[in-house]
Amino acid sequence: MQIEEIRKQWRQIMTAKELKQVSELLRQSSERDILMQRGKELCAHTFVFDHPWDMERCLTPHTLETMKWNQVFNEDEEWTFMLNRMDYWSVLAKAALISQDTRYLDQAKDFLLDWIAQHPQMEYSLSTRTLDTGIRIVNMLECAMLLEVSEKLTEEELRQILNSVDQQMTYLKDNYIEKYTLSNWGSIQTCGVIVSCAVMGKNPENDEIYRWALKELETQMQIQIGADGMLWEQSTMYHVEVLNNLLRVLEYARFYPIPLSSRIQDKVHAMARALMHMMMPDHQIETFGDSDRVNAEDVMNRSAVLFDDPQLHAMGSDVCDSDLLVNGGMPVWRKLQTIPKQLPKTLLYAGEDCGITVRRSDFGQQAEWMMVLNGELGSGHGHSDNLHYSLVHRGVPFVIDPGRFTYREDHPVRVELKGMSAHNTVVLDDQPGSIPDSSWTYQKFLRPLATVVRDTPQALYWEGGVLTQQPQMTHIRKIIMLPQGCWLICDEIFCEGEHNVVSRIHLDPQTEVHGRQPDWQLKHGNVQLNYRHKGLPLSVKTGPCSLRYNELLEHAVFVSEGVLHGQLFQDEVFYGDDFRLEQAEVVQPGRGKLPEEEVSAWRFVRGEESFTCVIFHQQIYRGKKILYCEDLPLHNQACLIIQRAGLKKLIRLK
Repeated sequence: MQIEEIRKQWRQIMTAKELKQVSELLRQSSERDILMQRGKELCAHTFVFDHPWDMERCLTPHTLETMKWNQVFNEDEEWTFMLNRMDYWSVLAKAALISQDTRYLDQAKDFLLDWIAQHPQMEYSLSTRTLDTGIRIVNMLECAMLLEVSEKLTEEELRQILNSVDQQMTYLKDNYIEKYTLSNWGSIQTCGVIVSCAVMGKNPENDEIYRWALKELETQMQIQIGADGMLWEQSTMYHVEVLNNLLRVLEYARFYPIPLSSRIQDKVHAMARALMHMMMPDHQIETFGDSDRVNAEDVMNRSAVLFDDPQLHAMGSDVCDSDLLVNGGMPVWRKLQTIPKQLPKTLLYAGEDCGITVRRSDFGQQAEWMMVLNGELGSGHGHSDNLHYSLVHRGVPFVIDPGRFTYREDHPVRVELKGMSAHNTVVLDDQPGSIPDSSWTYQKFLRPLATVVRDTPQALYWEGGVLTQQPQMTHIRKIIMLPQGCWLICDEIFCEGEHNVVSRIHLDPQTEVHGRQPDWQLKHGNVQLNYRHKGLPLSVKTGPCSLRYNELLEHAVFVSEGVLHGQLFQDEVFYGDDFRLEQAEVVQPGRGKLPEEEVSAWRFVRGEESFTCVIFHQQIYRGKKILYCEDLPLHNQACLIIQRAGLKKLIRLK
């Protein structure tokens, strides 16, 4: 395509966005003041990376008097990688639209041309990593589109940008390696190449790089995204990073004839639906794997528009975020307003490929919510989190994953937060079954066992296990969740001989711990969750926690520790302050009450109703097989007995 045809297409796209009306909405936006502040900082070459989906956020301002694209601050090369992605061009664009001051566009142009001038040839350095290049080329072209329609580019300057992007795409293909086919690095690169080729008017029939990227993306989607819609890498944040790049490809397919198969569109839709379930009741994501606690409503809105999906829209926001406005313009904002909202009806997400289970009481912001993990390792972004659970009560997070903090190889907290001790699970003899030995690699990893999920309207039953070596431990975790805000979590730990065992429960940093053994009160704001531990001696300690990259906090950790002699059974019970907790009995005729090493039974009482949760730890192989609990006969491995208005109902869970 000739340069005049490229310009013509760009102007048509930008005209369709109705930038005058976009400017008016941006001026009314709650983001206006911070956007203007960041825009002024950028004009002074001061960089703050605080976009919610910045992969490596840095809230500390750093200033470059002259642009040194390989500059490193805080001994963290991730800062340099963020600098070279150029996502901040959109901040300058928004500041220009809000203020109608052209200096912001002048600065964006200066950044583009300076980077190009300092990179006449593409050679590997901190400023030319392939992942960042795949992101940067799209940012360069989107910035050039706005500069073009604002009459800020000469034809020679536009040719410089186009030639640089061409050179960078060749560099990407020449340096593409085998592992990228399975990595977010690869899919982000191919998405960037596809969008860039389309925007530059290339035709895949006669452009080798365009054709290669389209074919590679098909392969990537086949092996990176499971049938359950989740990215294999075991990190919600990187799931979103890939999803956002795929959404951008689909968005440009509205303007350019990008030949995408229906398989890709179906995969992207499934990814958005999976993310919908990963969102906690406040619409933030849990810090699972290498993730930050980030609100995902913007991704829901963006996906709802592309797929005309009322359920995704229900998980979005009524406030139009600045990214949606600038990227999609007024047509996208108007379309979003025409899509109805329909709360999802499926309360359970059971990821058969990813090993993630999420169950909630409803899709309201005061819901009960639980995430349980028992998947494969995934990529280097995966943590040692098998059998970990996170709990949200009345919309408030109480039991959490402590996050990631940094990618610096020399920082001990990086490896610590990836390890088993940073998750709600069990370690024997200070020898974890999974051991990360660097920021991205592992010395060893345990073996996950099959997961059982049984969901009913009255309760969820979850069961999973792991095998470890040296020591050879079998750890089975069984959970019953009641949608009223009650959880029974039973650990069954088996290992021949005598061993020291430590179990941990990590709490949200805003959670206050009150009470003492065995009854504890956990308070987060005005919400209280009660906790009862039955097992080894329990204490409260503190540990590192990071809800966002580069932000380190302390939080409370329940630690139970003692000696295991062959086997150990422990109960963790959580329940709302509107319930009273009682221990129940299971009786075997001719023998009497079963001991605690055979069964756990707890009764949650609220007013005239009660919910008795029963989980067996062993098979009944002696005596009569019929058992009784709450005067009801039963024979099963897990059940719930509901008593209400004098009537009793048994619900078999396993």
